[in-house]
Amino acid sequence: MRKTVLLLTTIIAIVLSGNVYAQKNNTANDYNLKKAYEVLNEEKDEAKALDLVNKQLRETPDNVDALVLRVRLLRHKNDRASALQAINHAIEVNKPKKSGTAMSTLYWWKAYLYNDARDYKNATTNFKKAYDLSKKDDKDNRHSIGFDYAQCLHELGKMDESDAIYREMLAEDEADCGAMVGLARNMIDREQYKEAIALLEKCQQLDADYSEVYRFKMKAYDKLGETTKAIDAALDWFDKNDNANTESILKVLTKRPNYAEASLKSRAKKSESPFQWKAFLCQFYETTHQYAEAVRAYDDLEAEFGHYDQINFYRSDCYSELGLNELAIADISKAMEKDPSWRSLCQRGDYYRLSGDIDAAIADFTAAIEEVPDGAYAYYKRGWCYEMKGDRKKALEDYNLGLEMTEDYPYLYLMRGELLLLDGNKVEADADFEEVIQKDTIAENGSCRQYALHFLGRDKEAEEWMDKIIASDPEDAGHYYDQACLYSRMGRLEESVAALRVSFEKGYRSFSHIRLDDDMDAVRDLPEFKALIEEYEAKHAAYLKEFELAMPEREETVIEIAVKRNPGGTFEIPCDINGLALQMIFDTGASDVTISSVEANFMFKNGYLAEKDIKGKRYYQVANGQINEGTVITLREVKIGDAVLHNVDASVVKSQKAPLLLGQSAMERFGTITIDNQNNKLIIKH
Repeated sequence: MRKTVLLLTTIIAIVLSGNVYAQKNNTANDYNLKKAYEVLNEEKDEAKALDLVNKQLRETPDNVDALVLRVRLLRHKNDRASALQAINHAIEVNKPKKSGTAMSTLYWWKAYLYNDARDYKNATTNFKKAYDLSKKDDKDNRHSIGFDYAQCLHELGKMDESDAIYREMLAEDEADCGAMVGLARNMIDREQYKEAIALLEKCQQLDADYSEVYRFKMKAYDKLGETTKAIDAALDWFDKNDNANTESILKVLTKRPNYAEASLKSRAKKSESPFQWKAFLCQFYETTHQYAEAVRAYDDLEAEFGHYDQINFYRSDCYSELGLNELAIADISKAMEKDPSWRSLCQRGDYYRLSGDIDAAIADFTAAIEEVPDGAYAYYKRGWCYEMKGDRKKALEDYNLGLEMTEDYPYLYLMRGELLLLDGNKVEADADFEEVIQKDTIAENGSCRQYALHFLGRDKEAEEWMDKIIASDPEDAGHYYDQACLYSRMGRLEESVAALRVSFEKGYRSFSHIRLDDDMDAVRDLPEFKALIEEYEAKHAAYLKEFELAMPEREETVIEIAVKRNPGGTFEIPCDINGLALQMIFDTGASDVTISSVEANFMFKNGYLAEKDIKGKRYYQVANGQINEGTVITLREVKIGDAVLHNVDASVVKSQKAPLLLGQSAMERFGTITIDNQNNKLIIKH
């Protein structure tokens, strides 16, 4: 029985697995094809398997099984043109007695390729051929083919024809829940919500664990305005399907948040596996902008179930929304200890920016750019940080670089346009603002079209667009802050302050960002603006105190490490590098961190270094003043006693006898360093 209503299942790939093939093909002429399946099963190397299949086809160009495997591998590479050529050739030469492959299967594959390209007309034609042929040559897969055929007809808007296939499937198997849900989905599209619910109830009685029933009950009840029933169905869907769309579920839950919260807590209490419910409750609090409650819920989750990096990652965003960016930085830094991803680097960079530490933000966005050179967001954010530092030249360089990498990111055009306008290049600036309007067409969180319209002198349209963004989520405090910025730019100062007040009432708390944001320059010196900031900073402090949340007081930490003095004024220090215990030389006369090729090769071979840690080349100066070239690697963690540094660049020197040398560039990141010569101790204060 089908357990999904989604098109494009993996049934064909499973049918064509290596084990099935091996049972029916044992001829010496198929050696490379057999080897290809072995590679797929044992090494999971699709590129190597494709090479073997191509070799097989050079020897036996009409080998249908090899052609079908080639289609499968090319489809995974998104090479649809070559895949279509292969499947057409397979259809042309296929002889069932020779290959053992059903013609319906070949047309099924062809339909998939067209469907991948959203060419539903050609996909439908081939699904129909596959479905008709399956009556004779593949009765076992007939329902699966029919299901995909009906779904494709639905994509074309041919509801009656889609219904006919589902009803034919039900005539052959009256308990086919997949066909019932397909019919119900079509009813919902026709706004026949009550009829759809009745059919879904029947399906639920046949198979209460069929998760798609609850997905479409949620939709139908939501359309009828029966929100509590929609929430119940949504939570049933979440319970029965690990891949349920949580975004869709949360949209329903937020329509009656008190009922949803109570339901989530109740299910967590009754469940034998409460973790998923408590984690979803955290997500619910975030979605409803209850960030203090979310922090509490994440704390409880961690206390009950132990540490998870994801908790640090998501809780950090809640801290930031509360204006507690130092706590946000600490949380996400802990999540990044094992593997600082592009996303986490960008997120922490934003926290640094919001806290006013622009240099640290630039460092993180730079690391993100090194990790993903074509990630437009990091260029936009780093450029903005340079603007905040007053370095418009570097900002413009970043916006240009970002647009070289991708021409589809509206904010890069907007920011570059503003700088061009400041430099008097109105024609070029207007061209950038027009690009924003062409590319930013959905009024939602993250849209910047309103600013481009303003710079083009179309303030009425800008205000209308801003209103649409607010309407998309009226509880999002950030939307009202954007409105305040827009009014400030327009010179409508009283309205700007009023919108800022609404943003504070909704929970906006990035006070440090407000102080740096040039959008607010026009209102910054107004007495009512200053009074508003002071009022809500005091309210926020009281709110945090109520939830026992506050920035930790900074206390100086003192770490003492026993060292061995070497001739020449250097010191030998025990340390851990990416978890490997080593001895490091601290040389007050050296500037960089260096490591010998022997140590680097050992770390690489034993998993202490990965390919992504190798950055390139750098020139470094040794103690005698000589300049040498070395490969640059990133040491993800350098630990000396209880002091830890992350993402430390080091040069690999060619000399096998070279020590692991810790220079000033790294040591100064620990804080204040002193040497107790009398007791042979290194003292770190930070």
